[in-house]
Amino acid sequence: MIRQAFSLWKTERQKKGTTLHRRLVLFFLSATVTLVLLFTLLMVLLGMTGEEEKAVQNYFNNATNSISDSITEDFGRIAVEGINLAESISSISENYFETAGITPADLQGSPEYIEGLLSQQAPLLLGTINSRTCGGVYVLLDATVKPEAEGADFAKSGLFLKKTQPNHTQVVGVKLHFLRGPASIARSVGIELLGQWKMEYDIEGQEFFTQVMETARANPDLPLSRLYYWSGRVQLKDNSEAGFLLCVPLRASDGTVYGVCGIEVSDRMFKTHYTPASDTYDNVFAVAAPSDSAGLKTSQGIIAGNYYLTGNRLSDDLRFAGEKNGFQQFAINGTFYSGKSASIRLYPDNSPYVDETWSVALLMPSDILDEVMRGNRSQFIHIVLALLAASLIGSFLISRYYLRPVTEALDSIRSSSGMVEHRRAVPYQEIMDLFEFLDQKDREHEQVRSQFEKVQLDNSRLAYSRKTEVDPDSYQQFLDNLSTLTPTERDIFNLYIDGRSAKEILDIAGIKENTLKYHNKNIYSKLGVTSRKELLRYAALMKQESPVR
Repeated sequence: MIRQAFSLWKTERQKKGTTLHRRLVLFFLSATVTLVLLFTLLMVLLGMTGEEEKAVQNYFNNATNSISDSITEDFGRIAVEGINLAESISSISENYFETAGITPADLQGSPEYIEGLLSQQAPLLLGTINSRTCGGVYVLLDATVKPEAEGADFAKSGLFLKKTQPNHTQVVGVKLHFLRGPASIARSVGIELLGQWKMEYDIEGQEFFTQVMETARANPDLPLSRLYYWSGRVQLKDNSEAGFLLCVPLRASDGTVYGVCGIEVSDRMFKTHYTPASDTYDNVFAVAAPSDSAGLKTSQGIIAGNYYLTGNRLSDDLRFAGEKNGFQQFAINGTFYSGKSASIRLYPDNSPYVDETWSVALLMPSDILDEVMRGNRSQFIHIVLALLAASLIGSFLISRYYLRPVTEALDSIRSSSGMVEHRRAVPYQEIMDLFEFLDQKDREHEQVRSQFEKVQLDNSRLAYSRKTEVDPDSYQQFLDNLSTLTPTERDIFNLYIDGRSAKEILDIAGIKENTLKYHNKNIYSKLGVTSRKELLRYAALMKQESPVR
């Protein structure tokens, strides 16, 4: 192939012309390169690298793992801070009880001591609230300052310091406010009351308090590091914002459980820290919630997203609905979401709550995710089809332009006129070579025809001369008896007419010499000849008179 290419290049150098083959190769090469470049450019512009599905899978896997790891780490640190807070509050409370001359069990019947106890606990709450993922900090006592008031069974004294921070529409800085507790304590520590401030908690219908109290009382030998509990999404009565509450029991040295304290991960705080980072997928959101084999208990979870469902909460649970394209599907009220989920570990092995599982999921509406998986495929297909159509039209027009000299040359050949003029105008070396070849053939044809005419004239003369040398009756008998030859005899006769020797006939017919002699004897007898010489004379005369046997 290299030798042929070199020979072609050398020939073109000598003739100083460009071959049609090279022009076509260059044309298709240019067209292919152009299409590949356009295809690549479109892929870059439309973000379609041929691995759109893989890119989406990688994003969901990485983001899910990153958010679940962050939540596990942050919630673990908050649990440690909450345990330390509970131990500090218990220590201060022990001193207060001893000074006041009461026991923790007497607190419910001694409401006059509650505000004093809370005022000593307030500095501890202030020291804890500055945690990065802390939206609030609280203490909730199993006692009320108004035990005789209506609804006293659900009224509980305590403190709740709330951290407010800017959201997407606010520009104010982070501030601390009193959400629950005596107003006198708020004034003493210089913190403003929040708009939803209440003197005491109303725990009706909020089971986290009673659950933690009962579990702590049922497990008096377990340390606080095994008794902390993470509630699902909780919204205090008359409060505008929900959050997850870390709940750690307050237990005195005599084993009395007299309250709960802890740290809140607020709704806005959760969104601030755990919203998925993405400039591509606007509708993706993360959700953290208790979970089971049926799905995610999103009615107790919190959602974090840039745009989709921001500020909203799911009032129902997401139920597992199978898998599609490597993504988990969840359904809620006829709406489907798809994505990835990962379990997170919130409790140690010997915790009473170890069987309560939590999960973090990164989700997107299923129809939007399907569209993202396809990428801009529909738009891309239309553009490619348009390019293909343009390529076909362009190829047709260009081919007509390049082949026009060829068609004109062929027309000139058909008309057998103007060949010299066309040859000078054609830019292709192959066409020029074709003209030269045809000219050469024409010259050879003229020479052959002249020789043929001369041979025909000589043969006519020879035939007349030979015809006068043979007996007409014997020649006619020769012709008439040709039909009496057998097929084999006729084949051998034809070989003699073709000028074959006896040896050649033996090879061609594949017979032995005696067989050939036998056939010769029959041929001579039937045709009325006595020798091969006479046979060939009659045969030559026959060929000259009628070339077709």
